[in-house]
Amino acid sequence: MANHLQIGVNVDDLRMDTKRSFREAAALRFSAVEFSAVQGELTPRSLSGSGRRHLSRFVDGLGMRIASLVADVPRVRLTDSASVDERVERTRQIIDLAAALDVPLVSTGVGALTDPQTGAPSSVAVEALQRIGEFADARNRMFAIRPAHDDGGRVAALLEAVGCPSLVIGIDPAALVMAGLSPLSLIERAAGRIPLMYARDATVGGSQRAGTETRLGEGDVDMIGVVAALHAADYQGPYILRRMDSQTPLEDLEAGRERLIECLPPGTL
Repeated sequence: MANHLQIGVNVDDLRMDTKRSFREAAALRFSAVEFSAVQGELTPRSLSGSGRRHLSRFVDGLGMRIASLVADVPRVRLTDSASVDERVERTRQIIDLAAALDVPLVSTGVGALTDPQTGAPSSVAVEALQRIGEFADARNRMFAIRPAHDDGGRVAALLEAVGCPSLVIGIDPAALVMAGLSPLSLIERAAGRIPLMYARDATVGGSQRAGTETRLGEGDVDMIGVVAALHAADYQGPYILRRMDSQTPLEDLEAGRERLIECLPPGTL
């Protein structure tokens, strides 16, 4: 495996103003960043052409790269025929922004995209993902869904139904563990389609009780096993460290970076 893997951070988790969050990420020795492009100062509507160029130069000057943009649109589901067109259009705008910033991928968290009884992919979601995937392909970008409610087999069936090479998987092991699912199953079924990994920890959840996020190393995610499985599948993407639910995000992210390094195979950074 090439020695170019990067450890990044979602700057929104730092809970600071925009420029300070990027500077703090650099001070914490992260080499890649991601951020939400759905609301705030860094949306397609907010960033003019000159603003986009300034952002690229600013991040580059800090010695980092923008690894991905986040397109989590609250309360607008890919399986809802009444609102899916809005989701598709807003995602397309963010993909255009990614192309302008030379960011390789856009990611989004998704709810269940398959029928709970049969496991068949939602026809509404399949059509929406085909539209988004074709748009991403035309702009030489990837669109990564982050499953949290479908197991590896169902996600593999969804990818096959969509049939678009630009549709890929952003794996969030903690989200899967919180739902009582196995991250290793997803890696096994979709290993060649995973260009993005979120490093965070959580306790196991199930049908009666959802799991909760924890500091890295204090939950039930087998981070060493997850990293080893990705390494065996020749993973080439960044590791984006996240701490979405913390009173001390800076301290947790700094400690989490060191913990994650301990989990990486030697020579991969």
